[in-house]
Amino acid sequence: MNTVGTRIKLTLTGASHAPSVGFILCGLPKGLSVDLDGVMTDLARRSAKNHSFATKRREADDFVIASGIMGGVTDGGPIRVSFPNREHLRSEYRLIARPSHADYAAFVKSGGREDISGGGKYSGRMTLPLTFAGSLCRGFLKEKGVEVFGHVAAIGSAADAPFDPMMTEKPALDTFFPLVDPSKRAEMEAALLEAHAAGDTLSCEAETAVLGLPAGFGEPLFDGLEGTLAKYLFMIPGLRALEFGEIAERGSLMNDGFTWDGRTVTNNSRGINGGMANGMPVMFRARFRPVPSVKLPQTGYDLLENRPVPLEICGRHDVCILPRGLAAVEAAACLALTDLWLMGEANENG
Repeated sequence: MNTVGTRIKLTLTGASHAPSVGFILCGLPKGLSVDLDGVMTDLARRSAKNHSFATKRREADDFVIASGIMGGVTDGGPIRVSFPNREHLRSEYRLIARPSHADYAAFVKSGGREDISGGGKYSGRMTLPLTFAGSLCRGFLKEKGVEVFGHVAAIGSAADAPFDPMMTEKPALDTFFPLVDPSKRAEMEAALLEAHAAGDTLSCEAETAVLGLPAGFGEPLFDGLEGTLAKYLFMIPGLRALEFGEIAERGSLMNDGFTWDGRTVTNNSRGINGGMANGMPVMFRARFRPVPSVKLPQTGYDLLENRPVPLEICGRHDVCILPRGLAAVEAAACLALTDLWLMGEANENG
């Protein structure tokens, strides 16, 4: 389904090469001030125009707000936003399933009726409406004293320094290529350049931090913090693994002993116990496979003739999902946290 959420409901619309993509977001309370400058910054972070090794599809990402926001404030109704697709090139795509894409499964599932050009609704293009919706939720969380931010933990074998689990001091991060250790950028860019020259792509990893969640935040069992985050995050194409906390061989090395006021001496659990925030900084890692659109000879599958065929992908594609995919990771996290926050308020009010 294209809809997710309990107290807020997000529906994504459109597809990669449809006339537009967009979203409908229901459940945000009325009276929330919308920071459109902040939204535009998040969209710019996701935009290929601001990243050297991103797809050459350079959409303007201009949008139309159809409802739900009046005079920069939410009115409590469904928020509808659409983004025209202006740079789609259908001529670059045939009815040939590309290796490790959703093309074949989507074609079979829909009985050949779904438009899979450019990946259809399984394309990274769908992270554009996700990012806008998540940015609105970022504003909601900010009013509650909650902050969500991340950095590029790794690109290929080039790794950044990790976040301080205790987050005694928030690091200064670049807007478009956030790194804890900025000196690692040269190594990462060299890896991107090498992969690009070889017609290949790279895996990557993002680390995200959430500050300000109160102890006990989250719901029991099936609506736990990790599970709810995962439900939203796995919408992002290419995401293959989420890691919450350190895993040591022995519990004596893993456990976080308590200090004053319920805080802990260490934060190996990365802020989550029993599906609930424990009052410490919440952190998780999201690992992405390499982008499957490599510019090397491969074997595709002709969906009309039902046979394997030689394939060379000539479309416009990213070398790596990061750094611009980090905006989508943060957006998905903001959506999940907002849903949980409103769920908790509803439970408290009976």
